[in-house]
Amino acid sequence: MKRLMRQGLRLWEFCLLASILVLVPVTANPADVQTFPSQGTPSVQPGNVLTLEEVVRIAIENHSSIKSAQFQIRAQDAVMHQQMAAYYPTINYNSFYRTSNTISTALNTSKGFDTVSSAANITMTLYNFGKREGLVQSARDTLEATQQAYNVTSNNIVLSAKQAYYGVLQANALLRVNEDTVKTREVTLRQTQGFYDVGTRPKSDLTQAEANLYIAQANLITARSGVDVAWAALINAMGVDDFPRRPLAEELELTVFPMSLEQAKETAFAARPELRQFDALLKAQDQQIAVARRGHLPDVLFTTSYGRQSSNVDARLFPLRPSWLVQVNLNIPIFNGFQTTYEVQQALFNYESTKEQLRVQRQQVVLQVEQNYLNLASTRDAVRANDAAVKAAKENLELHEGRYQVGYAPIVEVTDAQTTLTTAQTNYVNAVISYKLALAQLVNAIGRQ
Repeated sequence: MKRLMRQGLRLWEFCLLASILVLVPVTANPADVQTFPSQGTPSVQPGNVLTLEEVVRIAIENHSSIKSAQFQIRAQDAVMHQQMAAYYPTINYNSFYRTSNTISTALNTSKGFDTVSSAANITMTLYNFGKREGLVQSARDTLEATQQAYNVTSNNIVLSAKQAYYGVLQANALLRVNEDTVKTREVTLRQTQGFYDVGTRPKSDLTQAEANLYIAQANLITARSGVDVAWAALINAMGVDDFPRRPLAEELELTVFPMSLEQAKETAFAARPELRQFDALLKAQDQQIAVARRGHLPDVLFTTSYGRQSSNVDARLFPLRPSWLVQVNLNIPIFNGFQTTYEVQQALFNYESTKEQLRVQRQQVVLQVEQNYLNLASTRDAVRANDAAVKAAKENLELHEGRYQVGYAPIVEVTDAQTTLTTAQTNYVNAVISYKLALAQLVNAIGRQ
């Protein structure tokens, strides 16, 4: 009987406190307890959502690093056409007027005369044992290497844009977590204020609830600043001077990577532009070696000219008399101070150096693929664990809030439960973003965008 009376008394007390919470307003000092709006980032402009694909497209179209790499391709293309000029003749026009004086010591006389000449000259390499062909092919392979360097730059810019996009996504999610924490602690403060007003809770509980709210508000301020910083990083990653803030399209969800580790490595070996770049450089340097070795071989040149010239030494200066020349030259290198020998050595050493760089790059590709693949697996497991932690923390908070409302739990337990939930939610957000970053880095490591 006594047990039933105690239960009824507790039920009546709970109903009384509930009615007080509804009817009694909060009497905390508004200057001390600052309230925040519950919506998302205030500076986000309404409009279409911003997708990751749009961010990547903007970065590729506007980033100065990509434009610089494009100009490098055009410059190397011009170099290739410069080497191709060796297949064409060189034509120039030469005209001069000369006056001179001859002194005869035997006769003690001097005689002056004038010379006028005007002629067009044509020079062309007929054959040089593959030197010009090797230089053209070397320039063409170097152009391929430059194009692969552009792909490297493009992939890195895309990765940076993805990382910045996920940074904004993370900042927005953490902002919502902190907004929810502020709301929860505002409710706790109102409840504690009502309990204190009716005398069921001490002053220490009220001050504890206020302190908890202050801490949550400070964290919310930091989270808002984090959103601003993340947007600044995203604008920079897109290569634009300014960009209006828009809601992001992607949510905190996981995307499965469809390849095994071995398949990822094979794809990386076939697709990584860094490896293709070194392959093209090796081909170009192989041609340089061949050209340097052919420096010991002769050149066959054709020269012709036609013009008019005259001198008044033996006749009148005008009119000018026609003159022409047709000549075939065979230039045979005999000795040039061992220059050709050392040019061959330089080309060989450059080739071996590039081979070692390619080996290092292949090892780096394997390391990047393995690290990001394993990191992706670990972050996926971390997401699952943190998701379970969030569910448990929510249930734990509900239990402690219920106990606190009926007077069975101190406010410290509620505070700990709120902190645990906030920590679990923060860890979950960070784990999801870590997974997305690992996925983006793995896609970059296999040479894709």
